[in-house]
Amino acid sequence: MQYMQNRRARKPTISLRVPPKLLAEVDDLVGRTRMKSRTEFLERAIEAYVQDLRDSKVVIMKSWTEPKARAAVVKYLRRRPSAFVSEICEALGIEFELGFRVVGRLMEDGIVDRTP
Repeated sequence: MQYMQNRRARKPTISLRVPPKLLAEVDDLVGRTRMKSRTEFLERAIEAYVQDLRDSKVVIMKSWTEPKARAAVVKYLRRRPSAFVSEICEALGIEFELGFRVVGRLMEDGIVDRTP
């Protein structure tokens, strides 16, 4: 089966290496969903994945030592006096485990309080 395109509407072509088992699954799904081709299937899959990423929040985690994380959390709370630990971690790129540990120690030291 050949799929013809108008020269003006021609899309760029890419090559893609796919493990045989995954390709067999794609072929099965193409047949079961009555799509025209692997290309149509992959276009739809890529569009859906890109949309999911567009709609999601991507957080880049940085490598923090506890003292640096502590200083960054204190500085963050000076600008925003009230925040959830998860918000602080996302904003600063601190892993949640480290963030909760740092905030716990700041609470023990009386530097921050939990809001009711």
